Amino acid sequence: MPVAFARTVAFGRLVGVALPDAVDDVEALAAELPPEERAHARTLLPARRVTWVGGRVALRAALADLGVVAPAILSTPRGAPLLPAGIAGSIAHKRTLAVALAARTSGDVTLGVDVEIERAPRVDISPRVLTADERRRVDALAAPARVREVLALFAAKEAVYKGLDPWLGRYVAFQEVELARGADGALDAGFTPRAGEPAFVLEVHEETPFEGHVLMTARVHQRSG
Repeated sequence: MPVAFARTVAFGRLVGVALPDAVDDVEALAAELPPEERAHARTLLPARRVTWVGGRVALRAALADLGVVAPAILSTPRGAPLLPAGIAGSIAHKRTLAVALAARTSGDVTLGVDVEIERAPRVDISPRVLTADERRRVDALAAPARVREVLALFAAKEAVYKGLDPWLGRYVAFQEVELARGADGALDAGFTPRAGEPAFVLEVHEETPFEGHVLMTARVHQRSG
């Protein structure tokens, strides 16, 4: 199994899998999956097949580390992995790396993960993904630090959205989640629900980078009371 890393992190087990370039190598990677997952993978276009297979391999590795043997993990109508009761999980990928986060849960917790390549984008994404307050903070940074912080905030929001989606079942705009760094450098996340939606407790963790990749994880549960 081409596991690039496997770590126990604050919100569960985090596993990364290196993705192959050649179609034959993808087939070899897919051989580790159950027949139903392999059959689904064959229905996908080649580029999507690579990332889907890698994500499922990463997720199964994380589950195995937790002592969980899952049946075929297909997808929910919203595209998230369809996991057994008592298990929360999330998948993300770039072209060469797929990552998965998984944890045992009582059912009232959801997880999110995101991975991004640590490099300056061709265009500045901050006007599209950051709130006004977030932009003011990043604009006060020197150029290299600003690039890194914009990417970190983007990845953190992506992870939060994956944690919110099972509860809300709708698109959450980038500006609906507000991120700030505390005095210790940790990220705090806030979300203002729409009318009729529950309030949530959001936790975000910036994981140790992996070979030029930014890794963010999130945990979400409804606020009591």
